[in-house]
Amino acid sequence: DLLKDLQQEFGSGIIFITHDLGVIADMADDIMVMYAGGAVERGSVETVLHAPEHPYTWGLLNSMPRLDSDPSIALTPIPGAPPSLLSPPSGCRFHPRCPFQDRVEGNRCVTERPLLGEAESACHLTPAQKRDIFVDEIKPRLG
Repeated sequence: DLLKDLQQEFGSGIIFITHDLGVIADMADDIMVMYAGGAVERGSVETVLHAPEHPYTWGLLNSMPRLDSDPSIALTPIPGAPPSLLSPPSGCRFHPRCPFQDRVEGNRCVTERPLLGEAESACHLTPAQKRDIFVDEIKPRLG
């Protein structure tokens, strides 16, 4: 509340850095999700939290506890460990941890780094694949 009040009083913007998307859900207008020093997804709070397109964002959302969920059900962690920024992986920096890289044609995840550019997310999955994975596999787990 204090941050919101100060932002309104001074007419300023706030950059809030966190792994907990739930913390910023009520504070932010826009979100940029970063992984290993690079932007992987951006959009409005509504879009990123309710229709995310990047596997890392899906992982963050799946690993968040929910007040309305069964406390006996374990959270789903993101597999693997974050990469070294001194020697990052080739291609997509998330590919060593991504459970969906096998759905990308060829070896693009390993050889070609996707850029955010005009897209909403920096990922080699096609828009249709992103939509289908989110609707069929991710969203049901989020409740």
